[in-house]
Amino acid sequence: MIIAENEKILLFDINGKFICSIGSKGQGPGEYISIKNVSIDENNKILFINARKKIICYDLNGNYLKEFFINQKDELIIDRNIIDMNYINDELLIIIEQIDRKDKGRFNHHSTLFLLNFELKIVDSCDIRDNYFEKAGWFNNIYENAIFNLNSNVYLYYSDLYYEQQNPLEAVLRDTFYHFENNKLIPELRLKFKNDGIDASGKKYIHLYNIFKSSRYVFACYFNSKNNNLNYFCYDTKTERGYNMIEGYTDDINKIEKRVEIRPLILNTDLFYYWHTNMKPDDIEEPNPTLYIGTLKK
Repeated sequence: MIIAENEKILLFDINGKFICSIGSKGQGPGEYISIKNVSIDENNKILFINARKKIICYDLNGNYLKEFFINQKDELIIDRNIIDMNYINDELLIIIEQIDRKDKGRFNHHSTLFLLNFELKIVDSCDIRDNYFEKAGWFNNIYENAIFNLNSNVYLYYSDLYYEQQNPLEAVLRDTFYHFENNKLIPELRLKFKNDGIDASGKKYIHLYNIFKSSRYVFACYFNSKNNNLNYFCYDTKTERGYNMIEGYTDDINKIEKRVEIRPLILNTDLFYYWHTNMKPDDIEEPNPTLYIGTLKK
């Protein structure tokens, strides 16, 4: 079992015994400043680490193997980041976001899906979208994994763009979940909001952060600026019923007072998990969190 945090990766055996830590903080070979996510090649026992500016490879004994850097030497490029990565069907898929000023002074936000081979060489790519803005600002979004693996099929949801200093704000609601096949993005499903999330003045009030699906459920998280609520939506494809929860899910079994944010344990099962730390009034330090695993109430 691998536990990855922002600045740490820990490897445990199946019984929960600690084996080793993988990599360390820094800017040298095999080191990382921060971690976006990790993925595993189970056949070859290789761990891929998305360190935002590079992909780092380790074996499952903690030995450094190789890494892939994204090129950022062009003086017109303001920033480039690897915002997601997943290893599916013996292929490494990554999404790179790039902000540059190559179009008449405007800021171009360009997003591309790349396919890497075993040697971490780019062998194919697929453009996702281009957005042009008059100003560039800090990216203000809740990114979940954009690339999903469900029963060896590749799916992608690429969320709304929202900048604190963006002018004008993106007026389009990104409401479609895609199936990636034959190097093309094919629309799989669409979430329908009233007036497409646009109010009477033409301003977007729905900010859709993510869409993903398991074998049974469709999930979404979005912010409603009209009532200042973060909403979690779940649609059960078996019962054809949808549920909209404000600020998260409730745990009726463990009686957790705070609403929690669940994640699928494995996408082709109905198991979900969340972390929770129970702070008591006399605690001086935050105790280790507890991992809860369960199913949704039918």
